[in-house]
Amino acid sequence: MIQSIPLKKLAASPRNVRKSSDVLADLQLRADIVARGLLQNLVVRKGKRGKFEVEAGGRRLAALQALAEEGTLPENYEVTCLVIEGEESEVREASLAENFQRLAMNPADEAQAFASIIEAGATTEDVARRFGLTVRFVEGRLRLASLAPCVFEALAEGTITLDMAKAYGAISDVERQAHVYAELQDAWYQITPDTIRRMVLDATVRGSDPRAALVGRDAYLAAGGRIERELFDDDASESWIDIALLEDLAHKAMEEAAEKTALEYGLAWVRPTLGNYVSHDCGPACKRDPVSGVIGV
Repeated sequence: MIQSIPLKKLAASPRNVRKSSDVLADLQLRADIVARGLLQNLVVRKGKRGKFEVEAGGRRLAALQALAEEGTLPENYEVTCLVIEGEESEVREASLAENFQRLAMNPADEAQAFASIIEAGATTEDVARRFGLTVRFVEGRLRLASLAPCVFEALAEGTITLDMAKAYGAISDVERQAHVYAELQDAWYQITPDTIRRMVLDATVRGSDPRAALVGRDAYLAAGGRIERELFDDDASESWIDIALLEDLAHKAMEEAAEKTALEYGLAWVRPTLGNYVSHDCGPACKRDPVSGVIGV
């Protein structure tokens, strides 16, 4: 039975299956309630002394209570609730089912929704405030909305990951994005976001590129790689076209070098990288081998 119940008569149930939460997500929920009200009812069961215990919707209850404490909502704020009855096991099952049945929005859907709100006259700051998000997050989603159609559709369908879509967005040239996407459709090697990012930023790789030097011209050609040479080009200035293939071969070469280095120096672990710097998460104990460029401790 659906019933409106004053907020002050609601209490968290000890049977609610969700025991942990996320501070940022909770702040976003509060902002959403302030902007649009409570869009989903709570599931409650009658308790003692006229109280109702919230079996599903504990985060929403906590958000409502926090807003009431700060004066944004009145203590007698009417909350729409579904009142249920049953054994404790049945009630706990209802709480578990509600949490399991939730499905996070696809980033592509979020991007389209934000873009529609912006087109209606809102600013990125407006959208961020209404949904309790950072301006940078909203701008990131809007960047997704401007991806090449083929890339955006792939994100919407789940063919590529969010990180891959962001990598395509490293450049605003949608024609370049589409070209790289088409080039990778028949790839038999592993494609990573870093590979995509480098491909959209670099149309070709020179023969003098460190990745080319690592793999070797013969190995690249043997794997099916293509090379173009102008009239006055030499091995160093010629253009290697299949960057994704080169990246895959380079990764494999680095992994082999990492295994060799680990055995040679007795390292606990080795993390190979094609990047030009050591990221902070590697920690101060990391060392770069001067010959292979492999990182380890």
